[in-house]
Amino acid sequence: MRSHGLILVGLFVLVAASGRGSDLFGVPIAEIRFEPTPAGIAPAGGAGALGVGQPLEKEALRASIQALFRTGRYADVRVDAARVPGGIRLTYLTKPAWFIGGVRVVGVPRPPSEGQLVNATRLRLGERFTDEKLGAAARSLRSLLAEHGYREAVVEHALTRDPATQQIHVEFQVSRGRRALIGALLVAGAPAPLTAERIRAIARWPRGTDYRRARIQRGVGLLRKHFQQQDRWQAEIGVQAAEYRPPQNEITLVVRIEPGPALQVRLEGAAIPARRLRRYLPIFSRGAVDDDLLEAGAASLRDYLQSRGYFRAAVRYELERLKDEAFSVVYRVDAGPRQSLQAVEIRGNRFFDSATIQERMQLRPASLPFPRGRYSQSVLEDDLQAIRALYRANGFRNVEVAGRLIAADRNRPKRAAVRIEIREGEPTFVTRLTTAGFSALPGEADRFEFAGAPGQAFSEETVAADRQRVLAAFADAGFRRAAFDWSFDPDGGLLHYEVQPGERVRVGQTVLAGSRRTRSDVLARSIELEAGAPFSQTRMLATQRNLYDLGVFSKVAVALQNPDGIETAKNILLQVEEARRWTVDLGGGAEFARIGRNTAELTNPAGDATFSPRLTLETTRLNVRGKAHTMSFRTRLSLLQQRGLFTYRAPRWFASDRWSMTLSGLYDTFRNVNTFTGRRLEGALQFTQELDRAQTVLYRYVYRRTSIDENTLNIEPLLVPLISQPVRVGLLSSTYISDRRDDPTDTSKGIYNTVDLALASKAWGSQPNFLRVLAQNSTYHRLRPRIVFARTVQLGVNMPWAGQVEPGGFASRPDPRIPLSERYFGGGANSHRGFPYNQAGPRDPATGFPIGGGAQFLNSFELRFPLVGTGISGVLFHDAGNVYSRPDRISFRAGQRIRATDAGAPEFDFDYMVHALGLGIRYRTPIGPVRFDLAYSPNPPHFVGFDGTRPQLLTGTGTFREQRISALQFHFSLGQTF
Repeated sequence: MRSHGLILVGLFVLVAASGRGSDLFGVPIAEIRFEPTPAGIAPAGGAGALGVGQPLEKEALRASIQALFRTGRYADVRVDAARVPGGIRLTYLTKPAWFIGGVRVVGVPRPPSEGQLVNATRLRLGERFTDEKLGAAARSLRSLLAEHGYREAVVEHALTRDPATQQIHVEFQVSRGRRALIGALLVAGAPAPLTAERIRAIARWPRGTDYRRARIQRGVGLLRKHFQQQDRWQAEIGVQAAEYRPPQNEITLVVRIEPGPALQVRLEGAAIPARRLRRYLPIFSRGAVDDDLLEAGAASLRDYLQSRGYFRAAVRYELERLKDEAFSVVYRVDAGPRQSLQAVEIRGNRFFDSATIQERMQLRPASLPFPRGRYSQSVLEDDLQAIRALYRANGFRNVEVAGRLIAADRNRPKRAAVRIEIREGEPTFVTRLTTAGFSALPGEADRFEFAGAPGQAFSEETVAADRQRVLAAFADAGFRRAAFDWSFDPDGGLLHYEVQPGERVRVGQTVLAGSRRTRSDVLARSIELEAGAPFSQTRMLATQRNLYDLGVFSKVAVALQNPDGIETAKNILLQVEEARRWTVDLGGGAEFARIGRNTAELTNPAGDATFSPRLTLETTRLNVRGKAHTMSFRTRLSLLQQRGLFTYRAPRWFASDRWSMTLSGLYDTFRNVNTFTGRRLEGALQFTQELDRAQTVLYRYVYRRTSIDENTLNIEPLLVPLISQPVRVGLLSSTYISDRRDDPTDTSKGIYNTVDLALASKAWGSQPNFLRVLAQNSTYHRLRPRIVFARTVQLGVNMPWAGQVEPGGFASRPDPRIPLSERYFGGGANSHRGFPYNQAGPRDPATGFPIGGGAQFLNSFELRFPLVGTGISGVLFHDAGNVYSRPDRISFRAGQRIRATDAGAPEFDFDYMVHALGLGIRYRTPIGPVRFDLAYSPNPPHFVGFDGTRPQLLTGTGTFREQRISALQFHFSLGQTF
């Protein structure tokens, strides 16, 4: 940008060149023009101190030029003056400035990625564009490409200007050429600790392989590891690409190695494995030796020993210099007796009770997860600091907190306690609060409920909270540079808040670029910024979030155009990149449990331990018809299920963010119930309404046709023709979901409720008529920082009407008006863990295979606690419930009833409550915990089962014998049970 002095010289030259010179000064201004006028700039406001009817003055003209440049909108300004009737006409001849818009880099396969290349340009959205920045961006790209082996890369650029918004879009076109190869390797420095051949072997840099930055970095790591194995933890390794030889397309590497001194570490007085010792001593991870790191290592070892029960452990160190530039560090440990922490005593507290203080502490007396308690000097110091912070946040500015380890019982030296002494002092209260500068928010200043209000305890934490809320409110009202200051008089209790709001900024226009396929009305509904409204950072970020939520953009960048200019109306730039419309995902998994099987062999209806691999393939089409709709087809293949699912999802249904529509079609062949193989053809229409962030209501209509392969139906032969008939079911249903959990994949606190109502009726195409109700209530309570008590109760009933109902009898069979495919089946890893998969409830009296029920009830308790570190935890659980034949047969009775039939055969009743106790292990992963559960049931169901094949059952040549579900069950799955 030119200096103002040069501009003013040019200004006066223009004025003099008009032939009138200084005669024009003092003449009234009749007209002011801008040629051209950049979008979003008000000419009158840009003229600053000059106005129509005023005489032309040098100082006013200078001020107007400076004001125009301060807006940041102009790259050059000249002024022409000409006499016209009534005075003079001023014409501002302007050259608009350009601002960076979209930046793309094309022509380079990964690595490096396009994102890395774009970041390397350092061209930021909305900032001023200059040729110098463009040249620096090209050089930076060439440098990054060279680091990845592209030494012959050619970088060109294409600029696209948008005069309406003053944006300039930059596209860098890269011709990458050949990727260079690793050539000669030279070793710098003397004496060289390794030969070039040895370095190649260790670093895995054979001559002729591709030169890649990742390969070089990996080799440096291997070299460093080589020296660490020789106890040289301060090795300095540098690699430089010194020369590129185009004929051979090779890069010569120059390696400089300073191995550093050998570092020997000895531990006296305790036995700690070498791997763990390196983990606790920072001299290994930092690769340096100094007093601070040695002291930190001693403290770390002390805390480790204290966490193992050696509460009085002391660690000191000595550093010795050996010959040949070698060092020896000796840590001497006095572990002391091993103790257990019996109590944490808190004394002197009057304002807070002990329970409130203990909630903020990490010290724990001996208990189940901590058999010796939790204590170390560092943990004690952290707890003391937490107590001080609690008191100071409530006005106790002079609080004193001290703690020490004491003997819990003089006669039992292995028992220890911690005593914490608190001297609260007197609290400081706010007696009066005064404010200044809040008038910039008319009608809104009174809405602040200050934490530092009169009568409240004073603390800097409350002032910080008030400051954050006030500045956030001013920022949302357009005051980007508001400043907050405060003062407090402790003698008089006077607290004063003062705000310097600065100049208010409004939204000029919202400029969205980069979208090629998405419809403009879809984009407009996501933008929460209106022209002329106060600029709000919250609304700008909400707009960015809304665009991401459409699911069609891989990147949404948002920024202010001309952020450093002083203009009062700022353009908001939204630069988007549309994601690939077609994606294909391939996945897999497995199940291992008593899943059962479906063959002609009817022996063991309770199921066998089976491994079932699973393969999934999903094809997704984004942004259908430019409406941000999503269409997908998903297949799932396993030994238990073959499924094809088509889904079409349309967000913002009824022109509302709270509504969405989903249309789906399903073909499913399933064997997950050991009794039969079923086929289902289904279509569904669902509307989703989000009442708020935690509450959702689903409305759906489902129509499905279910058929059962009679050759796989393992029930009484006389019932096969009836049960195997295809069934058409039409369901109108609604589901209410209230989800207030902190983490749906691994919840530690919150509530989860669901209620599902479904009505099947001939009025909308259903053959059976029934009402289905399924409800669940789950709660999660954090007892300690990492101990969670979770419980859930589930109740489901099917209530048919119309037709005849057979009497229940002793061993009631499920209501025949409910088709087999619509009955409840339960048991398994995500249900009642006392059963194998789908093995709960009534069974066929001839074969012993499960036949489902008309009701289900399950109540589960879990105590979740840590076991090893933060990644492995344990669970103690109790499951109680069953699948019942009919709703009126739900029973809490724990014993299974049995009687003899007229023929003397045993007959079992399955309508009773089965209990299961168990222990589980959880391993934390980014997608949820992997879990293994082992359950023991003291009252598993007995039943009459058949040994033999299906032909033997039909001819009556098989064997009937009494069987039972195994009392011990195991389950392996992903995610918490509930």
